[in-house]
Amino acid sequence: MSKSRKMKRAEIIRNRIIFGMLVAVSILLVVIALTGGKGEEQGGDTSNITTSSQSEGILSDSSDSEETPVTDTTSSGEPAPPATSVSESESSTPVPVQPESSVAPESSIQVDVASSQSSSETVDASHPFYEEKLPMLVNSTNKIPDDYDPDVVDMGNGFNCGRKANTAYAAMLRKANADGVNLWVVSAYRSHEKQTINFNNKVQEYKNQGYSAKDAYNATAAIIAIPGYSEHSAGLAIDINSLYTSFEDTTEYAWLIENCADFGFVIRYPKDKVEITEISYEPWHYRYVGSNHAKIIMEEKICLEEYLSGDY
Repeated sequence: MSKSRKMKRAEIIRNRIIFGMLVAVSILLVVIALTGGKGEEQGGDTSNITTSSQSEGILSDSSDSEETPVTDTTSSGEPAPPATSVSESESSTPVPVQPESSVAPESSIQVDVASSQSSSETVDASHPFYEEKLPMLVNSTNKIPDDYDPDVVDMGNGFNCGRKANTAYAAMLRKANADGVNLWVVSAYRSHEKQTINFNNKVQEYKNQGYSAKDAYNATAAIIAIPGYSEHSAGLAIDINSLYTSFEDTTEYAWLIENCADFGFVIRYPKDKVEITEISYEPWHYRYVGSNHAKIIMEEKICLEEYLSGDY
């Protein structure tokens, strides 16, 4: 083979090797580019999921006496006509015999369990008043379950309360005392029997004033929660310091609004939620729900019905 032919063949082999190397490098670069792009895309998705998860929101019955609690605006001695708002302060007895035309309320609140639980998980579960379960809803359309056990304990001064609510209130009272704030109980647990007696007594009072059985029942239901539908009978509600709306102007009220959620309590019947709760404004009525739920309710300035439905 001539020298020129050998040189030409060597050049061809060299060119083929260089071409092969260029192809291999090109393929490698393409693979790296594709792999890197997917990594960035996946990283972005993870961030969005975290943000979405964190942003998901959860989503008067006051007096132990048989008398109707008095608000600052009450002035007439005449029987009140049937109204939408009820004072939970007066709910304290088991369901009385209803007139034939009366129909027992049915539950109408649908609880958004998934939404509510996702929000409560952001609160430290080691908190002493953390409650894993959603709060029980008791209102004019949600009756206390027949098998519900309020686990009532003596809280002193002639009052009883559910065990968990009592423990939380005792801790709140210690903090209030340390801050120079004076709190005391006006009303707490009322048995179903007592609630029934109070309700029936008021019905009879209206009958004595000339009301028909139906009108007497309706007028009573407008100011006293029907037995079985009162938070006080659940052992979860405590009326503090007063049964007057002027309580909102006190140092004690301001302290409660600022601190009650730390101990698992919420103001149950806010002034701007009457249309939802169907209970007149009660600055004295506090309901134990657990610190994780209470913090959201108080911070969002919502009522329990809104919290459980996620409608806020």
